[in-house]
Amino acid sequence: MARYISKASKKPKKSKVIIFLNIVIGMLTAFVIFFLIGFFSSGGNDYYSRKFGDSLTSTSIERGQYAQLINDYNHDYGAIGSVNSGYEDAAAVAEYAAAAFRYKAYLQSGDSERAAVQKQRMEKAAAEVGIYEPELTKIDSALDR
Repeated sequence: MARYISKASKKPKKSKVIIFLNIVIGMLTAFVIFFLIGFFSSGGNDYYSRKFGDSLTSTSIERGQYAQLINDYNHDYGAIGSVNSGYEDAAAVAEYAAAAFRYKAYLQSGDSERAAVQKQRMEKAAAEVGIYEPELTKIDSALDR
């Protein structure tokens, strides 16, 4: 009886270095996956729990850094839509400044309809400014330059 002998080449054995690297890569991948699961399940980013208003808000107003104030307002208030208690006046200043900058831009571009909408936003925010009322004249004078 003739024995059948395969003429196909046998697979070469993997070296121990390659096996070791496969194990290390697998362990690192598992570690990254577990880290990401833990990070996202613990709320590590806290994006939706922020509120507008902190000590930097008052500092931005005192220094006349209205662009930073508007950025913080849009970033924090826009994420969740709430303001820390005691910072409602600062939020009104940020709203006024944002509307004033847009108002001037629309006036310069000749878009009177949008400018009128921004003027209404400015008036509404001006009514809510409170202790920061002097800031409105500073914002207006900055726009007149």
